[in-house]
Order: sequence, then structure tokens, then C-alpha cells
Amino acid sequence: MHALLSTVLLCTAVTQSGGGNSGGGGAGDLLTVAEQSDYHKTARYTDVIDLLDRIEAQSQIMRRGELGVTNEGRSIPLVILANPPVATAEQAKASGKAIVFAFGNIHAGEVCGKEALLMLTRELALQRNHPLFEDLIIVFAPIYNADGNERMAPDNRRGQNGPDEMGQRPNAQGLDLNRDYIKLESPEARSLVRFFTEWDPHITIDTHTTNGSHHRYTLTYDYPLNPSGHPAPIAFVRDQLLPAVTKRVREYHGYEMFFYGNFNRDRTTWATYSAQPRFGGPYQGLRGQMAILSEAYSYASFKDRVLCTRDFVREILNYAAEHREQIIAIHTQAAQETTAAGANPQPDDLVGLRHQPAAYSQLAVIKGFVEQVGEDGRRRPTEQKKDYPVVHLGRFEPTLSVRRPYAYILPHGLESIVEKLRQHGIHVEPFEGEGLVEVYTIEKINRRERAFQGHKNVLLDAHSDLLRQQFAEGSWIVRTAQPLGTLAVYLLEPESEDGLAAWNFFDDHISQGGVFPVLRVRAVRDLSP
Repeated sequence: MHALLSTVLLCTAVTQSGGGNSGGGGAGDLLTVAEQSDYHKTARYTDVIDLLDRIEAQSQIMRRGELGVTNEGRSIPLVILANPPVATAEQAKASGKAIVFAFGNIHAGEVCGKEALLMLTRELALQRNHPLFEDLIIVFAPIYNADGNERMAPDNRRGQNGPDEMGQRPNAQGLDLNRDYIKLESPEARSLVRFFTEWDPHITIDTHTTNGSHHRYTLTYDYPLNPSGHPAPIAFVRDQLLPAVTKRVREYHGYEMFFYGNFNRDRTTWATYSAQPRFGGPYQGLRGQMAILSEAYSYASFKDRVLCTRDFVREILNYAAEHREQIIAIHTQAAQETTAAGANPQPDDLVGLRHQPAAYSQLAVIKGFVEQVGEDGRRRPTEQKKDYPVVHLGRFEPTLSVRRPYAYILPHGLESIVEKLRQHGIHVEPFEGEGLVEVYTIEKINRRERAFQGHKNVLLDAHSDLLRQQFAEGSWIVRTAQPLGTLAVYLLEPESEDGLAAWNFFDDHISQGGVFPVLRVRAVRDLSP
């Protein structure tokens, strides 16, 4: 019913705006670049801004904000849709409604989400009494990687089925913004994480386009994969929201979808991507937030990719509105229980630092094609359909964990680490006093030979000893009794596979056989301020 109602309202909005392709305020004035070009082209930055200006001029409920500013100085537009209208995070939170955030173009060659979110902006902004606004505050950032978007070329994503040209994958610094959630080296990523902290969205949808294995799904998706995140938001997205939305998209719109993955060579496994929080979904899971990865299928037509992405996001909005109270309750539960866990850490409360893929107990059946091996040894799909029973490597299990501590102490001289933690939204306080602390000794430094995103990642092996130590003025304490307490553990532990040590932030302070500068406090009784 919600999907059909949304379609009817969109048609009504276009009809009421006058129809045709000319004249002020006509329907043609509110078409996206993709629609105007019969899905051969995609919007440039000025096209996005111009369309948002024209939609806002006709809307009573749309407000504009700024997510941040790119490396080259472009303002990243934020669309805020609500009735009654809101313009700030404080107003959104005070509404008692669920906040759903969707963004596009993190990889600016993957433009399906950009076009889809512009279409949804038009659909929703022109319908003041849309039923979604009874339960939701809806926020869109359709062109997150605005600088990368402007570097358009026809071969930026070779093999992708349209548009004629598209932006590049990285931002203007050459950084992959979907690998920057831990190090936060781009102004775009810092802005996005600041938005996560200030707005604290209940659901975030990150829209991409994927290539990889050939299959018969117009879109694949995933949930926050890192198992150290709070289990309630993870389970809700994975076990309730995504299956329900999949059914709706199939029934209402005719598109097939499934969990993200790729085949192995002999088509016996279907494996998802990494659980490392350098990626957005796992990172938001560690923050206790619900996150959804959307991956439109690169080999499908550009039109189908855009429309399926639009319908997927729309049905998530519909589902979120219907389950608003449950979503808000789970979100609150995650924050409160994480805070309580840090206030009184228990011996069996473990936070995973390293992980490995794990299989679900039941096989999955993946809709694919019969494939043939060419003379060059590469496999290519035929038009003959084939379903593959596979082991579904769609989750992760910890291989190394630590007990959640009460706090971490950072001695004087680690102000750059304090600043990085604050960029993540983690609360850090000055500390002076004495403590019984766990001190890590570094046994081995495993450093990658090749640089990745400008870093030679490090994996440390360490053991800890219990010592009493005095901390002078200028020291800092990070208590895990806060909603981002689990994220703090993951960032500060030396053996974390993707924490701050892994990204070289401690390189000037570590040596083999030396002491790691961050110290663990097991319980509040171990501190004497």
C-alpha cells in the first residue's frame, strides 16, 4: 500500500506542476538529468544544486542544509524533509520521529543513488501531507563526493552499463571515502561522521553500484557486518527489515534483490565484503546505528539501477515509518546498554578486534547464469539462467577479542590522538591522578610492504601487564561508559585489525619490545584521581 501510494503521489505532483517540458514550474523543470536524457547522462554538481533549488522553491516542507565542504571547497548539499519542517539536528530529535538518512555518490562513478535520491526528493518535497512525515524525518545527501563527481569520463567505470560518462571513484585528494571512516583524513568523511554524531540517525542508507560476479539481482545489500557492534540494531536490519523490504520490492516493483556477495571460482560459496570499520556499514555498527549498504548491479541498465535504488530506499522509508517505535527503542537500547557496559565491565563482555568470515547454517540459492570459459581463460555468462546452491559467507566471527575496560588513559603527548577521537564524537576528559592499569608491551610489528590509501597498515601483537602508575596534568581519559564506548575500544586497542594503530597514528610512539602509550583501566576502583 505504501509503495503504491508513493507512486500515485509522485504522478499527482508531476501533474499538478503543469506537465510538459517547458514553462516555469512545469514537470520538465523538475526532471533529473538521467530522466531528461533517457538515462544516458548523469548530473553534474551544478545540475544537482539547480534541481534542488527548483524543488525547494515549490516545496513547503523541504529545508536545505550543508553536510560539509569538500576538499575543493564545494558545499555538500543536505536535504531535510519533514512536516512540520525542521532545519537542525536538535529539532529533528525533539520531534520524537525516526531519523532516516540516505546518501549517494560516495564513489562518484557509482551514480545510481545520486539520481534516485533526487527523484525521491522531488516526490516527497512536493507532498506536504505524505504519510511518511507522520513518523519520519528524512534527510538526503545525494552528492557526497562532489569533487569526484566533476571528474567525469566515459571510462571511469569500465564495463558498467551506462551512463555515457561518470565521475571518478576517489575524492579530489585521491582518497576512497569508503575507506576513510577510521582515519578521517578527508574533509568529506569528517563532515559525515560529525553528522552521525550530531543527528544520530536511526537508519543510514549508503547507495553504491557494484560489479563483480554475474547474477540476476538488480540490487544487492548488506547490514552492519562487524559482530562487535551492538547485536540489536544488527539483528533488526539483517533479520527483519531487509527480508521484508526485499519482498515488497519484488511484489510492488518487480526487482529481485539479495544479500551482497561474490562467487568463488567454482560457484560453491557466496562471500560478502570485509567487516573492517574503514567501511561505512561496519563503522556505523560499532556506533550502535542501523546501516544499510545498497549496491545496484553494474551490468543492469542504468535506468533499472536508478529505479531499483529509488524503490529500495522508498520501501525502507515505508518500513521504517511502520516500525518507528521499535526502531527508536532499539536505537535507544544500543546506546544505553553500551554505556552501562562501560560503567561496570564484566569478565565475559568481549569486544572483537580481529575477525574472519563465517557461514550461515543453511545454504543460500543464488540466481545466476550458466558461464563459459573463453580462450583467454576468463569466465563469461551466457543467457541461460542457473541457480547455484552455495555456502553463504555472509557474517563474521571474532578471532581475537579483549575484555571491555572501564577506561583508557592517554598520557601527555598524545593530543593528536585525542583530536582524532573527538572527530569520531568520542568523549575525552582531562585526567590527573594514579591508576592500576594494564600496560601493553609490543611483541611484534607487522607492517604491510605496499601502501594503501597512503598508509602502510600495521598489525601489532602485544601482551599486557598490570602496573600502578602516576599520571601528570595533561593526561586524558576515555571512559567506555558512553554510547560510542565500543568504538573507542576498537580504535584504541593496539591489536585491532583496523584501529588507529593499524592506520599509523601511533607510529612515532611504538617499537618492538616497547610499551604502547595507551593504558587500560579495568574498573573504576582502579583509579585514584
